[in-house]
Amino acid sequence: MSLSSEKSLSFGTEALGYKPALDKAQKRLTRTSIEDITNRTGVKFDENEEHFIVTGLNQDYYVKYPSGEISNSNPELNTTVGMAIVILHFLLRGDNWPLRADLVSYRELPGGNVYNDAFQREAVEPIIDNFSEELDKLEKAAQKLGAQFIDKGDLGFSIEILPTIPLTYTVWAGDDEVPGGANVLFDSSIVTKLHTEDIAFLGEYLTHLLIKFSKK
Repeated sequence: MSLSSEKSLSFGTEALGYKPALDKAQKRLTRTSIEDITNRTGVKFDENEEHFIVTGLNQDYYVKYPSGEISNSNPELNTTVGMAIVILHFLLRGDNWPLRADLVSYRELPGGNVYNDAFQREAVEPIIDNFSEELDKLEKAAQKLGAQFIDKGDLGFSIEILPTIPLTYTVWAGDDEVPGGANVLFDSSIVTKLHTEDIAFLGEYLTHLLIKFSKK
């Protein structure tokens, strides 16, 4: 089941289709101690507000405990149902192990070869289609999401979408004669933090946000 959804948590018939997965994750959160989550992930817990503070995309997500209700600090970024589910999965399964500085493609993740065609279609090809001839627009959109730029391709950058979970984009310019190219890569440590399906969502979601913010 794809977790992609452009609907916010509070409305939309499409969002209702993900409610069972959200409910399941929230119930698991109630059975997991605050100490286990903070010790394992390094995420801070605000005792006064009774919520975890999860950083990502140049902002903070606030996860109420024990209910699992989620809000965020940037009004331009509604928390989609898919993102809420992945944030909860990170709190339930993730860790704060350091990055390995070893980038891998989606195909190289456990089971990634099965879903790679869909990942390319939803996360990679839209970058080529929207930006290969307008890299400046992609650069500005990436800046808004807290990108760290790197010397790869014609434009390369990493965006930390969740704590210790950066996504790295490498893009090559194209024109009328030469097609552009792109890749979305992950630090190999991501396999200890999230399931492959959640990782696919993050790639699709971040690409969607880059396109959205490029139009602002």
